Parts: sequence; C-alpha cells; structure tokens
Amino acid sequence: MKVIISLLLATVALSHVSTTPASVVNSALLKAYSTKDHADIMIVLKAKTSQVLAQVESQIFATTDDKATTLYNELNRFTSSSQKEILSILTKFKSSGVKGFYITNRISVRGAPLELVQALAHRDDIEEIREAKVVHIEAPVEVSQERVLEWGVSQINAPEAWERGYTGAGIVSSNIDTGVRYTHVALRDGYRADYGWFDPEGNTELPNDQNAHGTHTMGSIVGRNGTGVASESMWVACKGCSTSACSEYALISCGEWTFCPTNWDGTGSDCTKRPNLSSNSWGGGQEDAWYDEVINSWNSVNIIPIFALGNSGPGCRTANSPGDRPNVISVGATNADDAVAVFSSHGPTLATSVIKPEVSAPGVNIRSCGIATDTSYTLLSGTSMATPHVAGAVAILLQAGLATRPEIATALETTTVRPEIPEIVCTGGGVNITYPWPNNSYGWGRIDVSAALNSVLP
Repeated sequence: MKVIISLLLATVALSHVSTTPASVVNSALLKAYSTKDHADIMIVLKAKTSQVLAQVESQIFATTDDKATTLYNELNRFTSSSQKEILSILTKFKSSGVKGFYITNRISVRGAPLELVQALAHRDDIEEIREAKVVHIEAPVEVSQERVLEWGVSQINAPEAWERGYTGAGIVSSNIDTGVRYTHVALRDGYRADYGWFDPEGNTELPNDQNAHGTHTMGSIVGRNGTGVASESMWVACKGCSTSACSEYALISCGEWTFCPTNWDGTGSDCTKRPNLSSNSWGGGQEDAWYDEVINSWNSVNIIPIFALGNSGPGCRTANSPGDRPNVISVGATNADDAVAVFSSHGPTLATSVIKPEVSAPGVNIRSCGIATDTSYTLLSGTSMATPHVAGAVAILLQAGLATRPEIATALETTTVRPEIPEIVCTGGGVNITYPWPNNSYGWGRIDVSAALNSVLP
C-alpha cells in the first residue's frame, strides 16, 4: 500500500512538469489511503448543474409543478451525459456502491479502492476526488430545565395565528434529520403516507427514528395538540442522518428526494409531490458551498430552505454551513427572556463577513415529541430546536399566500421582536451600532408569526 501511495504522489508531482493534466485527487484522501485500503469518496465533475438551472430559469412555465418536472428532467439528462464515461470506468472496480447524483454533478463511491482513484486521477472532466463529507446534527445542548410545555409556540404568537384560521393547513412540511417516530400521537395524523418517506441508507419502508432528534424537530413544526407551530400542516421526511452523523451521500440523496420525491424504494419520481419547505437542523464547517446546488434547486421551485446556524457560540464568526450560506433562512436560538442562547452560533460569516443569522427563535428547554413511546415528550435545547419554530412559521405564511423565500424572509424579518438594548457582541458585516438591526446575534430579531401574518394579510 505504501509503495502505491508513493507512486501516486510521485505522479502528482511530475504532472506539473508534463503534458498530463494535474492530479485531481485531494491530498487528504491520499493520506487516508496510507492507513486503509478503501474509502468512501466523492467524484466532483467540472461541468456544473448551475448552467441547467440558469437555462430553466430563463423559461416561462404555466405552473411551478411544470417547472420542477422540466428542471428534474434536464438535470438528469445533463448529468447522465456528463457522468456516462466515468460510470463506465467504475464498473471495472469492486466497490460497495456507486451512485451518480443529478441535483449536483457528483458521483458517490462507497468503499473505493486506491486503484479506482488512480484510474481517474488525471481526467480533465473531473474537478476533484475527495473523501465524502460527514457532518452532524446540531446536537442538543444541556441546560437547566426550569420551563416545560411548549412555551416557544406561545412565545412566537402561533396561537393568535391559529385563531384566525392559519395553522399550516394545505402545506406540506419536511425535514432532513434522523427520521421520525410516525406513530407518535402528536404526529400520526399529519403524516402524508403517499411519497412521504425516504431512507437512503437503511431503505426502510416506514418512518423510524433511533436517535430522537428528528422526531423532536418534526414535533415542533407540525405536532398536534399544541406541540407544534403549524399543527395542521402535513409532513414528510427523509432520513439524512442514520445516527448523529450525516453522510454526504445521504444528505444529497435527501436533497434530491425533497426536490422530486420517490416512493420509499426510490421508484416513481413525482415532482408534484415535493414539500413546500425543508427544515434542516444539521451542519458543519464554515462557508462551505458543498450543498449550494441542492439549495439553489429547492429555491428555484419554491421549496423554502431553513437551516440551523449551529451551536458553536458564544464566539463571533462561529456560523456553520449550510446555515451560513446566502440563499437560506438561517436560525439562531433565544431563551424565554428573548436573550440569545449562550450556545447559539454568531455571525458574521467567516471570510465574507455577511451578517448571520437571518432570524432567531425559541431554542432553550423546548418540549416536543420523544421516541420512547407514542405519548412520550422530551426537553431539548439548541438551534436545532429553534429552526423548526421558524419552519412552522413559514408553513403558516405559505398558507397565507406567500410563495418564495425572499417574500417569506421579508415578512419574518420586518416583524420581529427586538430587545430594546440588545447585546451587540459581534460587529462585523456592517452592523449599524446606532440601530443594530440586523446584527450577528439575533439577525433581525426573534420571530413573531402573528405579526408576520398581519403584514401580509389585507
């Protein structure tokens, strides 16, 4: 193995003085092969799906369903052609699994031997061959548990929206998380069984959750009996995190499924079954664009992307990706006194100095559905818990007639609750000290779904 590694490294060095294209193999992957025979890799092609998205965006469609179906077909056509030769080469090598994606022009190879990487190392249609990413759910944070019940739902004034008939009815909410205990009393009536579940790692037929994180977050979005913000929204889910860890393979697979759902076994794609929003309480790294193509496709067909900013606070420039990306609604956490939670990540973004988050929501001692029994509840804290409060608010605003991320972001951001004298810790990104809204702690403030609703209703 060490001899092979040395030869490949030598080839990489010589490529700079030869007519052969330089190796596209990431140095960290080469280092990984020095200690193991196989690795899970991602082959990133140079041809980008953004050109397909731009082409479709330039066209006019009768409905968003038509646009979604066209985009799905064009992305598949583009990536199938682009990946064809590489996929043919991969059939000559033994691995535990190969999958070409369409929403982003990448090929996942599970258990790839070094010889496979060598065979592709100098292709001029490949941008990079690297180890597949692994990110994590925003793990719940332990804090004192003095408050119980669903105080966060009340804090953002969801009951006032309900009294006016806005409960998320007619909207399909989704999350990418550890799964959902779909038989829970607060969740079972809202599950949309038709195109309602996908588990790319386990291939299970029905929703399940061995971690509890995903069940808790879904409960805060749509849970019945006062558990969730949008209690009459239907829900679907994709299991992007088999444990607290989430593989790049699973997260991109879930990104594709959210964009154009299939049956549980991956058959029968139907883009008209896509959800209206996606709540994501996971992340890692900073200013990493690896999920941008997924998010851009969601935005193109009005699937609203909502992401936790992370639990890496209280320091400045601690925002995590994809929450720190420019095309999402990112969420920080507050407590019952509307103070920023000590664990909540702060902006600005690491290199580009953009103010983050967009908004904040209750995320301390949040009571929601558990997995021990169909009637169990648990208290958890984190931006993971704040994010589904925003997702539920988005469902209510969608029911009120808003459709796009910019429209919804404006409604949420311009109607927030803002402490009279906020503690401004992080001033980067152009925060106005005289009138510090938005800022890198709260964003535009803590959401108020009733006020946001008032701003859009006649």
